[in-house]
Order: sequence, then structure tokens, then C-alpha cells
Amino acid sequence: MDLIGYIILTFLIILSIYDFYQLKKLKIKITKCLWSAVLTLVLSFYATTFLSVLLSMSFSENYYEHDIFIILALILILIFNYYRIKGRKISKGKVTRDKKSGFNNIIIIILVLFYIYLFLSLTYFCIKFSFVFWDKVLSPITFENYGLGGTAIVIINNILFSIFGSIANKVASIFLFLLGIFTLSISGITGYVFFQNTILKKKNK
Repeated sequence: MDLIGYIILTFLIILSIYDFYQLKKLKIKITKCLWSAVLTLVLSFYATTFLSVLLSMSFSENYYEHDIFIILALILILIFNYYRIKGRKISKGKVTRDKKSGFNNIIIIILVLFYIYLFLSLTYFCIKFSFVFWDKVLSPITFENYGLGGTAIVIINNILFSIFGSIANKVASIFLFLLGIFTLSISGITGYVFFQNTILKKKNK
């Protein structure tokens, strides 16, 4: 295990101990405290790995192995779990969440950031590949074991070539460019509506 691996493991163990400590303060059974701590450790580890890959997807393959994405993912996971653990309380003998803890706001922020990341990434790739296809000559591709996504691309490629022939690449380029602009417009409109219905309404109350 390298240095980054030890750093991740150390912080996640500290997080699990904090989870155990907070539940023990609420006078929860030790077995449940241990189970929650172990679950926090395992899920946080896989969540950190998945999030680091997700964060690096918008960059070239040379960035995949950089530690910056792993560290950034770890920080986000630690913040998320801190508010999750801190916001618990006992109500009628059950562990519930305190609405004033700020955890719900963290969830909303995560969803909004994921939404922005998803739509901006889709817009970026559509516009980027629209320029790539403009100078690329399309030709029929034989069906092989490309998987579900690859097979769909092959079908689209062959349909475009059979309909538009030598200008199929131009049609694909224009379509991708318009799709990118459409995606950007939809994300902007949705973001504006969300801002109007949440932020502004709260300020007006």
C-alpha cells in the first residue's frame, strides 16, 4: 500500500471511530455501534474510490492516476459523513436526524453539484466530438462483440452512413453540436427555475 492508501485508511478509521463514539453517546448498543462503524468504513472507502474516478472522467487519461482526485474525493466523503454523523439524535427510542444539523443542505448541494457536473460534461463532450467528426470520414462498421454501448454506436454510424453517405460525418457533427447547445440551454433553464423556487423564495419569506 502506498502513502495515499495509508492516508485514506487512516482518515476513514478515524471517521469510523467518530461514528462509534457518537452512537455510544446516544446510548446505543455496542454491537450496533460497531456495525455502524464498520459499515461507515467500508462504504466510505468504496465511495471515495468511485468519486475519485467520477471526478477524473472529464480529464484526459493521463490524469486518472493523479492523487489529487483521490484526496479531493476523500475530503468530500469526510465532510458528507461528518454532517451525517453529527446530525443524529434519539427520538422515541430510535436514531433520527436533526433537521437543524445542515445534513439536508449538504445533500441538496451534492445533488446540485452532480447535476451541474453531469450536464456540463455532456455539453463539453458533445461540442468537442462535433469538431472531431467534422473532419472524420465515416464508413460502415461490421458488427462484433462491442458490448451494448459499442453496438449502439455501430448502429448509429451505419444508419447515418446509409442515409447521408459521404456527408454523414458532417451530419453527425452538426447533430452533436446542436445537442451540446440544447443540453447547455436545458441545464441553464433548469438551474434558473431551481434558483427561483428555492433560494429566492427562502429570501422572500
